[in-house]
Amino acid sequence: DLAKGDPGAEMLDRIIKEGERIAYIVRNLLFFARQREEEAEVVAIEAIIHDSLALIKHQLQKDGVGIHTDIPEGLPSIRVHPQQLQQVLVNLFRNALEAMAQSPRRELIVRNTTMAEDMVEIEVSDTGSGFREDVKPNLFQTFFTTKETGMGVGLSISRSIIEAHGGRMWAESNAAGGATFRFTLPAADHES
Repeated sequence: DLAKGDPGAEMLDRIIKEGERIAYIVRNLLFFARQREEEAEVVAIEAIIHDSLALIKHQLQKDGVGIHTDIPEGLPSIRVHPQQLQQVLVNLFRNALEAMAQSPRRELIVRNTTMAEDMVEIEVSDTGSGFREDVKPNLFQTFFTTKETGMGVGLSISRSIIEAHGGRMWAESNAAGGATFRFTLPAADHES
């Protein structure tokens, strides 16, 4: 038996948490691999955004995060694997939550717009700690992380999903603090 405060108990607790986190990542990787076999669907992006926000709404409320959405009606539909796009959005939302953990102001902003006539852009911004400019070139590299407990696969997988759907993904630092992640997807009517 290990007593509370015992270094062995702390190490065991840390090992258990790391094991749970790795299991979560492996489940997501398997989910991603299985989804490739399914057919893409024509969907309204706003529905996927709202469904993704609903999945983490409890955590956002618990952490005192305000949600601001700017999702105009009438945007073109997109052809995607809905679960994969939802995985991308939830990953970005969770990263934003972690980045805002110590911030006095906690706001998650989700916008989408039409770029030209053939692309839809989705933006996820936060008021968190942001990232240093020297980190920016490595953000999407597999196994690169700025988190103490991060594995460095979430953004890499997210970018792969977006690129597999014919889009692109990038990140920017916000002038007022925090970070913005943007990605584009082709409109269903303008697919090549």
